[in-house]
Amino acid sequence: MSRAYWPFLLASLFAGIVQAAPYPNVYGAPPEVLRNTDWYRQCLRVKQHKPQRPWLDAGKGRCDAAGLYYDTLNQPDASKADWQRVHACAARTDAHGVLMMLYANGAGMTPQFDLALKHACSIQSPVDEMRSRVQHLRRRASGEDREAIDVCDDASTDMRGQCAAMRERQRDKSRSGQLAALTRGWNGKEQLGLEMASKAVHYFAQHRVDYETDAGSSAARSLQLDVQAFELDQFAFDVMDAEAGKAPRFTENEFASLDEKMNAVYRQFMLNRPASTSYLGTIRKTGVEKTQRAWLAYRDAMELFGSIRHPQVPGSAWRAQLTARRLKQLTELDNAAAGR
Repeated sequence: MSRAYWPFLLASLFAGIVQAAPYPNVYGAPPEVLRNTDWYRQCLRVKQHKPQRPWLDAGKGRCDAAGLYYDTLNQPDASKADWQRVHACAARTDAHGVLMMLYANGAGMTPQFDLALKHACSIQSPVDEMRSRVQHLRRRASGEDREAIDVCDDASTDMRGQCAAMRERQRDKSRSGQLAALTRGWNGKEQLGLEMASKAVHYFAQHRVDYETDAGSSAARSLQLDVQAFELDQFAFDVMDAEAGKAPRFTENEFASLDEKMNAVYRQFMLNRPASTSYLGTIRKTGVEKTQRAWLAYRDAMELFGSIRHPQVPGSAWRAQLTARRLKQLTELDNAAAGR
């Protein structure tokens, strides 16, 4: 997924609507039903609140307030000036979710819960999500809840995929940073071997998302991102484990046995018609076939990388490690096709 897409993907959760939006910005129930509720009255109480200094140096142009917020949050030594840049970006883009977190958590400032509440009430949300977020802020303001608030804490089902996407962005940055630090000082051939393996695992992971994840469920986007993250995390762990002296230790015979079992399950899946009670959803055999080819390319690339960086480890060990995982995935698919 292109990083340029992130601001648009997260816009509905972290920002307001470009045109004039209702306040509180809820949908799913007529205002007359809501006016006597406590959370609604709390939103009206803070409607006219304004920041004491309406963000100096807000500047112009596009910026990704959500991305900037989480990048700064994950900096071990973020300064007040760093947080002011986040605040300026959020203010000029009406990123209400980010502004809520900044004011509620006191990022680079003293917490201001009434302003946090005003921005919480400005996030377009279904009624239950808005109510939950307002109540959450009140617990935080009273000291009953001391955990930092995140806009995704109270996200409804239709927003969870966007929150999962945001979390995966941060995980990807962390993953990339760890590998970059680990491989500093490697020679050119080793760096190239890792790059080829990394491209292969990304290709395979995307195939798992596109072809082996049911896109028909309400939590499809979260599930897809979890599937993708699992493959990329596992790749990073494998590289780091090998550097720590914990390379895979399978024999050639163990690989042969695992490979035979995997091929048998794959053939069974491709030959048998899915049962009427199958759990495959949008998953199709043609997609599994494409994914299997992508996985074979990944296995070959990982073995090649291993032979360059860790020549003392037999190629069968790398093949066996990945084959054992793929066997598990195919077995789960076969069980789903059979309705088990």
